[in-house]
Amino acid sequence: MRRKHWMTISAMVACAAAAGTALAATEAEKRTAIDGGLAWLAANQQFNGRWIYDGSEGDTAATAAALLAFLEEKDNWAVNYQPVVDLGLSYIFGRGQFVGIGPQPAGNPDVNGNQVGIKFVPGDINGRDTYVTGLVLPVIAKMAADTPDAVIGAGPLAGQTYRTVVQDTVDYFAWGQNDSGYAQGAWRYYANSGDADNSTAQWPPIGMLYAQVVPGVTVPAFVRQELRVWIDYIQNPNGGSGYDGPYNIVNEAKTGGLLAEMAFAGYNGTSGGPGDNSDRAGALAFLNTYWTNFAFNTWDGNFAHPYAMWSIYKGLETTIGVDNATVITNLLTDCGAARGAQDVGDVCNWFEDYAEWLVTNQFGDGSWGGYSYWNNVLATPWYINILAATEIPDNDIPEPGALALLGIGLVGLAVARRRGRA
Repeated sequence: MRRKHWMTISAMVACAAAAGTALAATEAEKRTAIDGGLAWLAANQQFNGRWIYDGSEGDTAATAAALLAFLEEKDNWAVNYQPVVDLGLSYIFGRGQFVGIGPQPAGNPDVNGNQVGIKFVPGDINGRDTYVTGLVLPVIAKMAADTPDAVIGAGPLAGQTYRTVVQDTVDYFAWGQNDSGYAQGAWRYYANSGDADNSTAQWPPIGMLYAQVVPGVTVPAFVRQELRVWIDYIQNPNGGSGYDGPYNIVNEAKTGGLLAEMAFAGYNGTSGGPGDNSDRAGALAFLNTYWTNFAFNTWDGNFAHPYAMWSIYKGLETTIGVDNATVITNLLTDCGAARGAQDVGDVCNWFEDYAEWLVTNQFGDGSWGGYSYWNNVLATPWYINILAATEIPDNDIPEPGALALLGIGLVGLAVARRRGRA
């Protein structure tokens, strides 16, 4: 299993007593669940390579989500699912469109100087431009990391290399980042919209985390600097993230997105003073407090909410890693000693809590149920990626200072990060 690990300078804080009594899922159970999910996705791919979400631009987003689930399975996708991936990529590339770009007040977004960016919603400005393109970018970047000079053979992007497409998509997001007003540093539904929300704003940073590891691809420095302005604005004093303002619809999903944005920006956020949790430790504390919530009121909750669980996973994986047992301690699963007896080396923590719920709640056909806007064609690949401990690329920008982590009573722990495999 791919993992990110943390080593603490101080002693590890013991895993707190959990609310539930279920035993955590074994590695074999996780593997079976992943394989079942991939098989369900493969069986539900359409003849033209897409997965159907709503019959419109949402299909591109669903296709990207499905492809990322396959691509993260490095050990078997090329053997078992190469035709599925090839057909899906063909569909994705067929949705690409060039967009003219130029200098912005914060800087020049056109890294390669070709005066174009790429989005993956054809036509004029569309309310799904940012969402869809944000889901597509990690997929193309995953391919480009291994084969950057592969050439697209057909469609609107024919003749372009994977590397160029990744760079032009990064350039599109850099060009479309808002430059002023309350929305400075963030994104909303389409480029340079003048407004922003922290549901949408997480997708460009996640895509650019994947993109920056592609050889020869550069993220303009001003993108991270501008994003820091938004991070400070959107976080509520209680540590959670608001939607389009720090006090509006503060919930778990957007707080996960906020942590991912902090990881991309190389920025912990700024505390306003005593009693103000507006920083990374505050966001972690917020998630710990509301960890055991289930989906409710459309946008809120954690478990059984596909969008929230994938958002939170990305935030925690990029921040503390899947092996950390000191930060999220308010768990559903009582794994404890029984967990160690099942799989030596695994820990009782947030990731195992997610894994237990996912293994328990998978349908017999291999899929998972959706919730509200996020149906099974989105839930299934996102849940596969969680179970597979998907490793989101590290940011290569150093943190501006030591990271204070939540222990018992928000004990600060100086931490250093390393990669590892188990």
